Amino acid sequence: MKIRSAAVAVGFALATAIGAGWNTAAAAPLEFVDLPASDCAVLSQIGSATISTLAPLQSAPADQAAAGLAAYVAQLRGQESQVSSPEAQAAIEGLASALENSSGPESAGAVYGALGRVNSACS
Repeated sequence: MKIRSAAVAVGFALATAIGAGWNTAAAAPLEFVDLPASDCAVLSQIGSATISTLAPLQSAPADQAAAGLAAYVAQLRGQESQVSSPEAQAAIEGLASALENSSGPESAGAVYGALGRVNSACS
């Protein structure tokens, strides 16, 4: 992952999400089975914390943005181990992978779609 590109991709994804009114259900409709309440609690926590976690990275120096992004991806992978259903694990892994593999503004769609899947999993 290129440091500056990752920061740009995160910033672009956030701007796109905020500009769209954060309607992630429309961005990534999914059909999930009934997930356990404990899985939904973890997914809800991730969905509500992602913007506030990533937003400060937009204005951080490139090395700090890359470190912050890597730390958040590691946190997501830790949260992945807290859920029991394969669907919830896949939604979290999708977001972690999209962030980890972001390489520029062209990656915003993947990040936005993955976050949409996390947000719509239990709705």
